[in-house]
Amino acid sequence: MNPSISLDKRKIDKALSMWKKLTAEEQARELRKSGRSLAVRLANETQPYGLGATARKKGENAVLKDIALITKPLSRYWMDEAIRMKKLDPASFKRRFVNKDGKAWLEEEDVELNSSTIKRFHQSMRNKGDGRTRRAGQGDLNIGRHTAANRGFILQVEQQTYIKETQKKVGIAKAAWAQCAAKLGGFDSVTGVGKIQEWLQKLISKYGKGAVILTDEYVKLTNTIPWIGRALTRAALRKSLDIQRETLAKSVIAIVKYNSKKAGLA
Repeated sequence: MNPSISLDKRKIDKALSMWKKLTAEEQARELRKSGRSLAVRLANETQPYGLGATARKKGENAVLKDIALITKPLSRYWMDEAIRMKKLDPASFKRRFVNKDGKAWLEEEDVELNSSTIKRFHQSMRNKGDGRTRRAGQGDLNIGRHTAANRGFILQVEQQTYIKETQKKVGIAKAAWAQCAAKLGGFDSVTGVGKIQEWLQKLISKYGKGAVILTDEYVKLTNTIPWIGRALTRAALRKSLDIQRETLAKSVIAIVKYNSKKAGLA
């Protein structure tokens, strides 16, 4: 699902007859301003929730946790030993990797990974429904069938490099909305929400997937990130749109009152 959110002045006309009292220039300004504010609200509501450093850290920690669920980092010695045992003595593999308590810390089903294969493996371990990484051996919850207890073993340095590279992508679903905000005026703070921070702004050039259509009738925002439907709930989307409609209505009323007072009609 790629949400396309519209603020349509024809809908506003039904609830706010004052809209027609604005000049064409005022209407255009209000649509642009309201569209930008809506983009900031949606960026805030898209997971990881928030716009600041706390949201970024939360996303980075989620990446770390997900990858830790499916990989076992090894030193060079133990990596070589695991590869050797896989090839030469797979029947004794599990017995080689048992701690003092008799618990195996590598299983025969575990697979060898490296910097070229870990990304594909990580993607294969994600649930189709919500995109979250399933614990190794948990099974495929989408089809109700147990899958192999495969976990990847990989050099620690390669695992850490992959984690850092993946963490750099935290917030790209938000960046699409940030790009919409940029096209409509920038990243200034929205009352009650805050502003789109620099860490999100930096993602736009590489990962920006936001599109804007602005006419004299409406402004339309589209987030084309494939998994945006998992990162932004319908309830949060509706809430953001409702709040922005109300904010727009208040702004229009204030402009009409000001114009009337200025013209000596109030």
